[in-house]
Amino acid sequence: MTVKPSVQNHSSISTQSDNALSKPNISDCLSIGDTVYKLADHTPMMVQYLTMKANYPQALLLYRMGDFYELFFDDAKRAAQILDITLTRRGTDKAGNPIAMAGVPFHAADSYMARLIAAGQTVVVCEQIDESTTTNAGSANNKANVPAMGDKQKKDKSKSAAGSIMRREVVKTLTAGTITDDALIAPNHTPTVVAIDIAHLKTQDNSQTLQAAVSQMDLAAGTLTTQTLIADKNDIDGLQTQMLTVLARFAPSECIISEALSDSIGGTDGTDAEWMLWLRQHLDCPIIEVAANDFHRTHASDTLCQQFEVQRLDGLGIADNLLAQTSCAALIHYARQTQQRHVPQVNQLIVEYSDDYLIIDANSQQNLELFSPVSSSGTSLISVLNHCQTPMGKRLLVQQMKRPLRQHARINMRLDAITSLLNADDNSNQNSENSSLVTRLRETLNTIGDIERISSRIGLMSAKPRDLRKLADGIGSSAQITTLLTASGISHEDAGLLPMLMQQLPARLPAVQAVAELIERAIVIEPPAHIRDGGMIAAGYDEEFDRLTHLHDNIQVTLDDMVERARQDNQLPSLKVGFNKVSGFYFELPKMQAKNAPAHFIRRQTLKSSERFITDELKEVETEYLSAQSLALAREKTLYQALLNQLNTHLAELQQLSAAIAQIDVLSNWAQLATTYHWQRPVMGGVSENQNKSIAKNQTHIDIRQGRHVVVEAALNQANANNRNGAASSTNYFVANDCVLGSANTDEGHPERLLLITGPNMGGKSTYMRQTALIVLLAHCGSFVPAEHAHIGDIDRIFTRIGSADDLAGGKSTFMVEMIETANILNQATHKSLVLMDEVGRGTATTDGLAIAHACVNRLIDIGCLTLFATHYFELTQLGQTSDDIRNVHVAASEVDGQLLLLHQICEGAASSSFGLHVAKMAGIPTQVLNDAKRYLIDNLKAENEKTIDDKNELANSVTDKQQKSNNNLVQEQQASYTLQSPNIVDNLKQNQLFSIEDELSAIDPDSLTPKQAHDLIYHLKKIIGH
Repeated sequence: MTVKPSVQNHSSISTQSDNALSKPNISDCLSIGDTVYKLADHTPMMVQYLTMKANYPQALLLYRMGDFYELFFDDAKRAAQILDITLTRRGTDKAGNPIAMAGVPFHAADSYMARLIAAGQTVVVCEQIDESTTTNAGSANNKANVPAMGDKQKKDKSKSAAGSIMRREVVKTLTAGTITDDALIAPNHTPTVVAIDIAHLKTQDNSQTLQAAVSQMDLAAGTLTTQTLIADKNDIDGLQTQMLTVLARFAPSECIISEALSDSIGGTDGTDAEWMLWLRQHLDCPIIEVAANDFHRTHASDTLCQQFEVQRLDGLGIADNLLAQTSCAALIHYARQTQQRHVPQVNQLIVEYSDDYLIIDANSQQNLELFSPVSSSGTSLISVLNHCQTPMGKRLLVQQMKRPLRQHARINMRLDAITSLLNADDNSNQNSENSSLVTRLRETLNTIGDIERISSRIGLMSAKPRDLRKLADGIGSSAQITTLLTASGISHEDAGLLPMLMQQLPARLPAVQAVAELIERAIVIEPPAHIRDGGMIAAGYDEEFDRLTHLHDNIQVTLDDMVERARQDNQLPSLKVGFNKVSGFYFELPKMQAKNAPAHFIRRQTLKSSERFITDELKEVETEYLSAQSLALAREKTLYQALLNQLNTHLAELQQLSAAIAQIDVLSNWAQLATTYHWQRPVMGGVSENQNKSIAKNQTHIDIRQGRHVVVEAALNQANANNRNGAASSTNYFVANDCVLGSANTDEGHPERLLLITGPNMGGKSTYMRQTALIVLLAHCGSFVPAEHAHIGDIDRIFTRIGSADDLAGGKSTFMVEMIETANILNQATHKSLVLMDEVGRGTATTDGLAIAHACVNRLIDIGCLTLFATHYFELTQLGQTSDDIRNVHVAASEVDGQLLLLHQICEGAASSSFGLHVAKMAGIPTQVLNDAKRYLIDNLKAENEKTIDDKNELANSVTDKQQKSNNNLVQEQQASYTLQSPNIVDNLKQNQLFSIEDELSAIDPDSLTPKQAHDLIYHLKKIIGH
């Protein structure tokens, strides 16, 4: 969906709303989308609605009417379809045309708005403006006059004596990337918006280039992040490939571009449409066209200087980057338009470069199941890892996984911090696990609310009373973090990441402590959810508010004090006070004392035995009492708005606190995972001086010992725990494996850069490949890793070609998708990349697929990247004998009495069988089909004497017992035919059998075999030796 919101600011919107109150020219017409409305045919209220709607033609306008938000015309039809609510109508206009209408109650509006935003809609909220609030609040704070969304209003309160319609104003625009209210945001989701600007620009050497700036705004975190991409003048494909990498890292909720994008690119009339089509195909979010002025290159610098309160942009890092300036300025404009105010919380600009992070493209993220599983019943990596205790910690962990560091110094800072936490645990964990530093830190962090988003809402003046209480409580809890770290021997004066973070905690930030103290004084302990009904300001905070509250709640006490004072001052012992609906409050004196009434007593009524008087003071008390509740509420709202303004001055300190807590939360989460799953610290960096210089120049290597797959191991641990609780007898453990590539130490004997992996289906080839990538990823995130030892060199990208999928809507077959991903790897990989390729070429004819796989292996060797290449083409294993850069390994498996035993152990050398029929049997293929497949396989063995020996011999041996004798004769005949063809084949076969026996014996874990499996395995080995 493409939406073009209005570019007017808040004042212009208010002016237009006010103009709607005046009588329009009866000939006026309004065009909204493709529809023309004659204002003369509509009531004044509908004219007001249409005037506002004209400013937001593509958005859904929620028009406040009493206790409902109403939608009209096409908005009503669209909302009714999305929300599945009743579509009704508000009568007809004067021309007899029906007015479609749908509405939602204001008290439940948040849930409906969230569903509209999730459907990609932009929602504009138009509120009723209570004139009485404006009058009562005075000029103390005009911002307080704009009610919060959902404030309950009486229909007739703001109508003037002349009977004009109620005044309304647009108070906010809600979009997928700019929402900050927790009620509108899906769990574990971070709303962000990106702006893209593209142009042909000249570089310093006057060469023409095609450039793009992709900038991201996180309104809740208050950050702007930008990256500039450069390609050759006509290399659109190259630029788009770079953009996809950045967009995969940003994962935007919505995207804005200029409506005049083609003008900035300087292309033909079709350029804009082509880029829009490309963005729609590759972005799963709303794409919004905004006015070209928002991307104005002349005024962008001024906008940013105003936002960041600087004179020049030199200190921000984008002084010479025009596209970064325009895209960031467009985001600032967009935020101001949607929030209807300035956004002071956006006060940090981050400039990113392509070599800052380990790059993982969108396909590889999906193949590795980093953030979402491939299947609905699967498990993603983030779901296993993300056990942070604070909301901002959870979001930061996701961001760090999307931005794995390449600077080893920064990685080691994180690793040092985790080591410090674990060492403190070791020192304090002698008596009880509950006494560990990490456990106590996480218990403290669990009591801290979402300070990041609360700070953002304070900046937007939309924070609720409960937000402020959570903020004060969070500041108090965060102060305990300093106490825990200091007690464990970590000081803020030390060097390192943890001491640096301690300096941003309340103990070192007096302004944050002052914020907590202010909120403690101003807000009651259990405040209401909204400010509309009051009750949030604490007693003693404001003298005038206390007086109004006391007056309303304790009127009798006030009157008694006044009477007692008047008695003593005027010697009137019989003076009493009373009230009736005619006179209001009055003083009453007996006839005998009435003559002694002081001069300021005004006679009000004469009775048979008494006189009634009023005084100016008594009338003031009466007036204040009758209006005390409304005055107190108005005063309370004014005080609350003033409190938000005061807290706004400390936004920077609150954001520092939030960032520090989130980082500590992530570090403690990594430490907890390292303790739970027995992870070890990786070694990051190149080789030492005493290692081989010829290999050291590359410095790209992987040395992982006893590595494990994070998700699979966690699932096995959970299954084993469930088995123990259920008294089950079987226990499964993850089989760890080594992975050494590009070793810089020649003594280790593994300088090869490509592992050619063969073995049976279901043997664990894909698991082995994925676990290597995940270990590399975790190490670059600054985490300990699931391995006994890991030494990771300089890796720039991770590529994967795993699994099979098609894109029928895009006209791409499974094989086409596979080839596109393969082409991306071969075109983008460098000698510092880690590449995982699983069964390349399997989607086409065997000969073509083998040729493609063979060529891909050669190309990857030429590139020099670290590659794990899994295949069932056994012909490729011959490459390991001709190239020093290739090493054959296989996944060990064995056949026991016709049953496949998967050992999941990576062993040296090529596999001799794929055991495809065995896996088919495990999957439930009918026996008749399997027997037919075995007969077909035997027939092929007879007919093709020229083929190399592979797994067919073993598979032929596993037909039925009745055919065993004839099959053995057939195998011997087949072997004889090979002997005639090549005298060395028999020797090679015997050698392969010996290697197979050696592999099986080394991979067997006796403790994991059942008695039946062990018995069958012994006879199986004896049978092989007998042959």
